[in-house]
Amino acid sequence: MLKTGEKEVFNAGIFRIADITLLNDKKEEIHHSAVRFVKTVCVLPITSDGKIWLERQYRSPIDKTVIEIPAGKMDPGEIPEETMKREIEEEMGLRVISFEERFQAFVTCGYSDEYMHYFTAIVEKIPKGERKYFEDPDEEITLFSVTKSEAKELVKSGEIEDAKTIMMLLDHFAK
Repeated sequence: MLKTGEKEVFNAGIFRIADITLLNDKKEEIHHSAVRFVKTVCVLPITSDGKIWLERQYRSPIDKTVIEIPAGKMDPGEIPEETMKREIEEEMGLRVISFEERFQAFVTCGYSDEYMHYFTAIVEKIPKGERKYFEDPDEEITLFSVTKSEAKELVKSGEIEDAKTIMMLLDHFAK
């Protein structure tokens, strides 16, 4: 396939839809649609005693509350580590003590160019009065912590359906 053009057909602010023109081996013009998205991060927050923090959050595209780890969009000029620390504070009121970037990957390259940085972090509660970031007004998040074995059961039972969360937990279990 040879890409011969691209045109924005819709701009929703948070993402754009593009019509991509391709030429196949038979020299036939083909059109694909793609979601153009900013870079993102996610983080598996773990306490110094090994507890894993998770959140329940309503997700409008699937009209369902899901169990997941914090994730978010990188702001212009922000590096992945800054985004990860900001998201942990915004969504969970936790502070990162130490962290490791585990890998980077395209999220759903069949229709989107979203590229995510995947982190694990050792976290602690932010003392009262020191918090700078708070959850967005369109977010309703409920926090809870689990042990490694409880997290395994949530994955095994299908209660966790979010792919980034499953990937990060499986990565953590493999350690």
